[in-house]
Amino acid sequence: MISVIIPTLNEEQVIPAALQSLRACEGECEIIVADGGSTDNTIAVARCCPGVTHVPYRQGRGAQMNAGAGAARGDILLFLHADTLLPRCAFQHITAAMTDPAVAGGCFHLSFDFPSYWLKAFALVARINHILFTYGDQGLFMTARTFKDIGGYKDIPLMEDVEIQKRLRPLGRFVKIGPPVITSARRFVRRGIIRQQMLNTVLVGLYHLRLAPSRLKRFYA
Repeated sequence: MISVIIPTLNEEQVIPAALQSLRACEGECEIIVADGGSTDNTIAVARCCPGVTHVPYRQGRGAQMNAGAGAARGDILLFLHADTLLPRCAFQHITAAMTDPAVAGGCFHLSFDFPSYWLKAFALVARINHILFTYGDQGLFMTARTFKDIGGYKDIPLMEDVEIQKRLRPLGRFVKIGPPVITSARRFVRRGIIRQQMLNTVLVGLYHLRLAPSRLKRFYA
């Protein structure tokens, strides 16, 4: 079984669509919402969805996902952002990929919910199977055993999705699945598409140059 772990913090506007997309997927899954102290209706919305497990925890996406993984019963873990929608065939593709013992983990191709040639170009670049072009909004997955063996996510304020790949990718093949997830372009729309992408690129570059995530977070917030 696949356990889907969704870290949330005040996501009442987007979590209904995410849960609906999970219910529409073909195959069985367990849904865990790991909330970091929402003050809106996120928890109430999640609880209204049958079968959803609510795991309260302190704020911090890496820490929340670790808490969700600790409550999971599935042998495969899928970490999904609250504003990201899965394709209907997602679980079938994940299961097929993880039957190969040479595969350590993977994610999906990416698309955005906003019409923009720039965003389409960014989504094409995200198909490149390299740590520089792979992020949490693409839906990272791996076996529960592998997640435990590598020690889960680091409790850092930013780049937890990049950091975990540094420990995951050396264990075997990392695959990118063809059917894309659809993720929200809200941050791009709010800040400006080019401006947001430039910020993303600079922050990732600084992280790989070993600037502390706590310092990067101040620029990203």
